[in-house]
Amino acid sequence: MGHLFRKYTTLICCILLSNLNSFAGGEYRYVGTRSIAPGLGGVSTITPYAPSSNQAAMGFAEHSSISLYYAHTGLTEGVNSFMAMAQFKMKKGGSIGFSGAYFGYSLFSDRKIGIAYGLQLADFVSIGAQIDLLNNHIAGYSSNSAVTFEIGTLFKIGDHIQLGAHVYNPPRVKYGKDTDERVPTVFRLGVTYTKYDKIWITGEVEQDLDLNLAFRTGIDYKINEYFFIRAGVLTYPLSGTLGVGIPYKSLRFELSGSYQKINGVAPHLGISYVF
Repeated sequence: MGHLFRKYTTLICCILLSNLNSFAGGEYRYVGTRSIAPGLGGVSTITPYAPSSNQAAMGFAEHSSISLYYAHTGLTEGVNSFMAMAQFKMKKGGSIGFSGAYFGYSLFSDRKIGIAYGLQLADFVSIGAQIDLLNNHIAGYSSNSAVTFEIGTLFKIGDHIQLGAHVYNPPRVKYGKDTDERVPTVFRLGVTYTKYDKIWITGEVEQDLDLNLAFRTGIDYKINEYFFIRAGVLTYPLSGTLGVGIPYKSLRFELSGSYQKINGVAPHLGISYVF
């Protein structure tokens, strides 16, 4: 009886988790407070979180970096998200990136490991790609794995505009041979406008082939050399975001929060070391 209760409780939790904007079940997950705070718009920005947002941005990276990220979903106690990533600028050109992510708790979890490469092809364009190893585990029910990839590009249009495009899981792979469940395929297109090297305005559209079209926009304002403030909104589900960034020498401290009616407030913490 206890085994059946645990199994059905787990399944109910998984159904609830599937409503989150995450890669639970292999879905694309936004990672990095630098992307979360301005409305989850990261496909057209160049940040230390490029290995998880748009690998093409690694091609324009001027430095190497190591980043850590944590978020609490706000859905229920113990459901958290962790990620570690690094990108290293290569002497012969381009940058190589590594990332590992975990989402869930003891009864349900998603894991993702990625190896990425980004290359600047010209002054105005770069490309990037990542190979992903995914694992989805439901205690006492199933454990499935899949291998897929994601690919992106980034254009610089003049001195103030960046245009980014990214596709996650273009081949629409399945989770193992014994299931018809497919890893979600997600298309993203975004633009960033920069003014006076103090204001960054982002806009992004996302189409998950299994969900409704989603829009997001945000602003990142540099108050001084030591403090940034960010805010944004997004649809499906309708949510608001707010955050701050505190750079100190080679470190970047990031704190942000997102609010959604069902899940409430979700805190996001990040730190990057740039060298």
